[in-house]
This record gives sequence, C-alpha cells and structure tokens, in this order.
Amino acid sequence: MTFSSDDRASELRELFFESAAEILQAMNEAGLALEQHPADQERLRDVRRAVHTLKGDSAACGYRELSELAHALEDVLTPELVRENAGMIPEVVLTAADTFHEMLAAYRSNLQPPDGAALREHIQHLLRKPAAQPSKPAEQARFAWTEYQRLMIAEALRRGETAYHVAMHIAPEALLPAAAFELARKALESAGKILALHPETPPAAHVGLMEAAISSAKSPEWIRTRCQVPSVVARITVERIQAPQSAPRDLLEILLESEAAAVSAGIKAGAPELVPGHEPGHEPGHEKDPEEDAAPAGLARAAAENTLRVDAGRIEVVMNLVGELIIGKSMLHRTIDEFDRRYSRDPLRGRFSDALAFQARVLGELQKSVMKIRMVPVEQLFRRFPRVVRDVAKARNKEIVLELAGQNTDLDKGILDSLAEPLAHLVRNAADHGIESAAEREQAGKPVRGTIHLNAYHEGNQVVIEVSDDGRGLNREKIVRRAIECGIVSEEESRRLNDAESLQLVFAAGLSTADEVTEISGRGVGLDVVKAALGNLKGTVGLESEPGKGTTFRLMVPLTLASIQALMFRVGGRLYAVPLASVVEITRVNDDEIHCVEDREVFQLRQQVLTLVRLDRLGPVSARERAKRLFVIVIGSGTRRFGLAVDSLMGEEELVIKALEDRLLTSPLVSGASILGDGTVVLILNVPAVISHLSRIPAVGAIA
Repeated sequence: MTFSSDDRASELRELFFESAAEILQAMNEAGLALEQHPADQERLRDVRRAVHTLKGDSAACGYRELSELAHALEDVLTPELVRENAGMIPEVVLTAADTFHEMLAAYRSNLQPPDGAALREHIQHLLRKPAAQPSKPAEQARFAWTEYQRLMIAEALRRGETAYHVAMHIAPEALLPAAAFELARKALESAGKILALHPETPPAAHVGLMEAAISSAKSPEWIRTRCQVPSVVARITVERIQAPQSAPRDLLEILLESEAAAVSAGIKAGAPELVPGHEPGHEPGHEKDPEEDAAPAGLARAAAENTLRVDAGRIEVVMNLVGELIIGKSMLHRTIDEFDRRYSRDPLRGRFSDALAFQARVLGELQKSVMKIRMVPVEQLFRRFPRVVRDVAKARNKEIVLELAGQNTDLDKGILDSLAEPLAHLVRNAADHGIESAAEREQAGKPVRGTIHLNAYHEGNQVVIEVSDDGRGLNREKIVRRAIECGIVSEEESRRLNDAESLQLVFAAGLSTADEVTEISGRGVGLDVVKAALGNLKGTVGLESEPGKGTTFRLMVPLTLASIQALMFRVGGRLYAVPLASVVEITRVNDDEIHCVEDREVFQLRQQVLTLVRLDRLGPVSARERAKRLFVIVIGSGTRRFGLAVDSLMGEEELVIKALEDRLLTSPLVSGASILGDGTVVLILNVPAVISHLSRIPAVGAIA
C-alpha cells in the first residue's frame, strides 16, 4: 500500500497539531502550579520537556518560526536562570503557552504566524539578568541540534556527503557581536554548505561560541584555516560526523526523513527510500542533554502509544450506520408482528422471535460500543478553566480558587465540544461578576479568597454540569430594572414576576448587568448565548441565586444526540414522540377537571396545579369533537412540569434522531424527527422549547 507525499504530510501535520494541543495544556497546568510552588523542580522539568518536544515536532513539520522561538525559550530555561528568576518563570511559561497557541492557530489557517513579541521580550529580559557568579571557563560545544537540524545532517550523510561539526570560539575582544557573527557565518559558508547553525540569528549581546554542522569536500585542516577570522575567532575545532550503524526505524521516522529530504532538495517529498545504515536520531559528537533522554520526540512517542487516533467523522459514519440498523430492526419487528397475526399457528413464529431477539441483543451491544468510543470524560473540558480563572483574577485583582469535581463523568464528544464556549462564559462571569473584591468579601465577613465550583454528574439519561460561586449573588431589582430599560418587559409585567421568573430575565438577548465595559465582559453579550447553545443541544440551563451567598448555574444535556428512548403518541392524526427521560407519569383527566386561569388551561394533579398544553392548538388543525376523558402525559424538566394532552398512546420505542433542515422546521417546539420501520415519520417534541414558550407568553398561541 502506497501513500502520496501530500497525504503523508497532511497526516503528519494533523498528528502534530493534536500532540501540540496536549503539550500546551500541560504547559498551562505547569505554569499555574509554578505560581503556587516556584521551586517545584519536577514541574520545571515538565516545562522544559514540553518545550523541547514542541521545538522538535514543529521543526519536523516545517514550522521554522515556532521551532526557533521554542529553541530560544529552551535556552533560557536553564537551572541557573530559573533559580535567579523564580518569580518570573510562571509568567514566562503562561505567555509561551499563549504565544504558541496563536502560532498554531495561524499555521492551521495557513496564515503568517505572529512574531511572539511578548515572549521574546521575556526571553531577552531573562538574558539581560546579570550573573551573580564568578567567571566560568570557556563554553564547551554541545551540538544540541533540533530534530529538524539532525534530519538535515542525516540526509546529507545519506547522500554520501562528508559532514563536519565546527565549533568557533568568538574572541572576547570582538566589540560588535552582530558584525562578528556575520563574519564567522560568511567564513562557514565559504567552507561548505551550512546544515545547522547555533545561534541562527545575530545575537544582541556577546556570544562566546558558535556551533555549526557543514557538508564539505575539503579536509578538516582546510576548513579550520578557512574559518579562522582574525580578531573574531579565537579558537576553532572541526570534527567529522560519522554515519551511525543501522538500527530499526518505524514508519514515522521514515516520514520525517522524507520530509527533510524534500526541504533539502527544494522539491516535494517523493516516496521514502529505505536506506540501510542510517539512523537520524543521533550523531557522534552530540552530547545528549539529560532532558532529551527523558523526553523523546513527541511525534515518535505519539506513534508508539497504544492508542488509535481516529477522525471523528469516521465514527460519525459508523454511528449513522448503526442508526440505520436500528430502523431496520424496527422494520423486522413490525414484519414479524404481522406474521404472528396472520399465521398464529405456524411453527416458524418461535424461530423468527428467537432470531429477532438475538439480532436485537447484538445490535444493542454494537450501539453501546460505538457510543462508548464517542464518550470522553469532562475532565478534558474542565482542564481549560483553571487558566481562565487565574487570568480573570489577575486582571481584576481578586483572589479566586477553582474547585473541580466529577471530572470522570463521560459525555458525548460532540456535546462536550459544544459546551466549551457556554461553560467558559459562565466561569468568566462567575470570576468577574460573581466573586467580590477582597475588600468587599472581608467587609461581608467572608474569606478573602473566593471559590468557584465546577461539578459534573449523571442524572438519568442526562449529564448535569454545575457552575457555582460563593460571591455576591444576583441582584433581582437590578436585573428587572435593566430588562425594563432594554424593553424586554414592561413595568406592569415586571410587577407580576416572582423571584424565579425575575432571575430568568438574565437569559434575555442583549441584557447585561455589567456596570463597565472591560476586556472580560460588559459588551451586552449576555447569557442568551449560553441558553441558545443549550437549546441547540436539546438541553436546559437552570439558575439559583441567593444575595450575598452566591449563584449556581445548572446545565443539563443528554448523554448523546444520536438516539433516544421515546414515548410515542398521536394528536390530531399526527404521530409525535417525547424523550422518555422527560416523562414523569401518565394520567387520565376528565374534561370537567380542566379549568381556565389567566387564559391558560390548568388541571390539578394531587397537590399541584399544572398547565395543560394541547398540541392541536399550535397549528391549523380542523375542529373536531373533544373527548370527555383525556390522556395526559406529565412532562418535567428541572423543576418545571406541565401536562400534555394527547389523543392516544402508541408505546415506547428507540428512535434514531434525524435533524431537520431549517426550511422544513416550521415550529421551534419540534427538535427533530425519526423514521419508523413502516416508513412513518415521527416528530420529536422539544421539551425545553415548550417550557420556554410557556414562560414567554401568557397564553399559548399559534406558531406554525
């Protein structure tokens, strides 16, 4: 099996971006940990390993700007500089994570990456720090090349060229560092082809040593004489690089070698050539850094993991096929039921039933297995927020701690990705608006340090994610006043609102209670974004707040959007379904037990009065005689409940959800559709939308 060079390069880069995202998350976590424990040597080693890995991986993929910046950062993360600047290191690490993230985003979009000015300034500041130690002996050549530079050297050796390591000790009396660097570099260019060079750019301060790898047909003595620049080069050493013995190589190393050959030749990489007697991982004369031994290249490590990386689109295809099998199972079930009715005495009935039961069991296991592949722990999302809280706390001069719980709760990856922005919005709001300043908290008798809790847990077929804080809570009067100013409610309507309904106004579009516009909030983009995102996920968002005690947002989302267990019913000749998880109970209500209160139909169920919803009033359905005794499905979502009047119940069934196009969806109360085995289309009721509809207007009106 062969692959085109473009396919290889594309797969290599995708692997790099995935690996880089994990590296940056690790850098963020290490930076936050170093703020609490600046002398944590293990965390510092983690950072150095992460930067070293990112440097090599980016070079292998041809991202020179990122590789060079990571190399410059690695140079200043020495134990000596770290000890001298312990207070600066956490900020440098976090700035590096942000800078690398921006550069990766630019590379993904095929744009010019940013120059990373903030990180470069930090690096220069660290280098400008005077050393409080006695003068050291002359610097020793290490030839610690990046993976990209090693591959260029290895490719030259593979072509049969002679390569040399050249160490040029710059004379201390050289007054102009940049001019001395250029003279030494030109001497190297005249001696042969430069394969690797450190430093690669003119230094701002005096540099004691220049290291190079060159390919040349000349002898070491000739090269030494050629590179001897008077008053610039004090001493020079030249060592020949020997080609190492053969060693087993994996596919990734072959791809990397091919990529290096393409760059070296200035053309696209062709099919990789398996050449014995070459290993690009190590050259004689290269003193290995202990950090390099501890951290092999990230791409090679990722390839060796016992993990299969599969594109999410492929899993989606398998999930859709499983959905079609479920529809096929429904068709088979209906066909066997019809066979039972026609041929009740046929001995094949039992064999058909056994075959159907076996097929249903295997299909159920297959569906569970595919769904498990899509399930990921919410920890992947929660890990982003300590950095968010830290940045807001620093910008607003607050002390805030973030506590996490339920990180191992599993959720569909598609839903988890869609929750990233809503959760980030809530966490930022809690840190910016919810938690008071240290002076306010002290005056209120609270601990100076505020606390934000993130928690996740399963509740039936749903996952609940709670974002809570111990801050000032929501100001009901302020919310209502802003809602009136924005024209969301009138003064007369506001007087009829209870406390819970008043708090729900924060989800109205355009309403913001921020008193000032900052980089964090206050631009009029309110919690309506959160509610809209939850609505798209067929979820709900609840809110509880107590002045002076804090606020809790409760997000409820389904485990998966692929299929649901549903209760089917008919209204006005149409077939509908409602998620079984939303059904509280089913009851019968007489017509004389239904009353009208403020233009709404209500009925009493034990000690509770519930609103009665009739779906046949939401569309142009012809008038017909009303039954004296109704089936009522009691539906609940969070703390809200209502009754749904139906003509008949059709039973439970597993439905595969099919999204409807906007032009076909005439009512927001319908979230999707499904197809039964006989081809009948079932409309799936959007429970959160129904509850929202009941909350918005005093009477249920036509919307279709």
